[in-house]
Amino acid sequence: MKTCHHIVFFLCANTISSTTCAFIGKLWKDTRVKVASRNKPFKNISQPNLVRGDRYRDANSTIPSPKVIAESLGVKPTKEASAKTWQRAWKIHKRMLPLLHSTDNCKPPDSSLNLACMWWKSLSGNDKSSPVYDNGLAYDLLPSGWRKIVRLRRLYPRLHHANVEMRTAYLDSQINEIVQNVRGQNNEDGGESKRIRLICMGAGYDTRGVKMLERNTVDEVIELDLTEVVRGKERLFDRLRERRPWLKDLTMPTPIPSDFNDVGNLRKKLDAILKDNNNTEKITNWHTIFTFEGVMIYLDDGVPSSLLSVTSNVLNENNLDGSLCFADRLENVPGGDFDLGAKELKKNGWIIKDWCPKPGLARHMGSAELLKTLK
Repeated sequence: MKTCHHIVFFLCANTISSTTCAFIGKLWKDTRVKVASRNKPFKNISQPNLVRGDRYRDANSTIPSPKVIAESLGVKPTKEASAKTWQRAWKIHKRMLPLLHSTDNCKPPDSSLNLACMWWKSLSGNDKSSPVYDNGLAYDLLPSGWRKIVRLRRLYPRLHHANVEMRTAYLDSQINEIVQNVRGQNNEDGGESKRIRLICMGAGYDTRGVKMLERNTVDEVIELDLTEVVRGKERLFDRLRERRPWLKDLTMPTPIPSDFNDVGNLRKKLDAILKDNNNTEKITNWHTIFTFEGVMIYLDDGVPSSLLSVTSNVLNENNLDGSLCFADRLENVPGGDFDLGAKELKKNGWIIKDWCPKPGLARHMGSAELLKTLK
């Protein structure tokens, strides 16, 4: 318990010294020795292609300030702090992750900040004043004991978790708006209602799919990610159902292991997903929403654009309506320029509908509708 108190203090501190970093490193080393004999080792999936992600530090005046974006989304802005403070906070959190999961029976592997995002989203998900409040859904993915640290949410400086909160709020609002428009059109036409399918590209340990299903926002959720991440999330979902028994009656998101850098194989999987319902109902009765959140920044050069093209092509080939929502890093758009964003989307089969760049790693937020092709 004394160890837990130390962690709470250092995680919640607004200023973090190098001495603190050294202390936490020693604290984790000592604790790791104690738990190693009864737990599987913490696993970090190698992620070599991070060059594109590092470019976000380039200054660009086409990206609005965090305060402007936060106000437009109805969330509190990030704390004004130096780059050194942001880096220090991230380094401490990174060092703490193995300790926070040291007694976690699920042992989800870490890849592309997946574990960090899981903790960050639980902070905003527990905030009743936030538009992304989820009544503890993300919190219930976290390991027992250590997760109680999140209850001290108000003591956390609004740095990384506040930045992720902005993109969560944006994506949720855009998906809800698309669903309302599709269902509104159904009512106007008086025909058979279209069902909504949400395909989360690089879902990680995010709970958006569960949230959207639980609230009847969408009818089906498909989540694609690396094989080890998918397996880890399946274990987390088992724990989630134990903590939320009512979810046992819910059709949970369907996980599909995928390597996004293998575009050809991914295309086949997406095509199979869209054709699955063709056996029992008219395929055109579905509206598919693709979401990308913080995944393009970790892919090989050229792949992000290819994925945009693949998603639009499989929809057109199956004569399906579709939309796109993203909080990611588009290729060929160095800053937050609307015209460049619109051009990148259009050449890959999408018509831009909304554009909301923000500071941070996943700087491009927006939505688009499918550019229909003539057959």
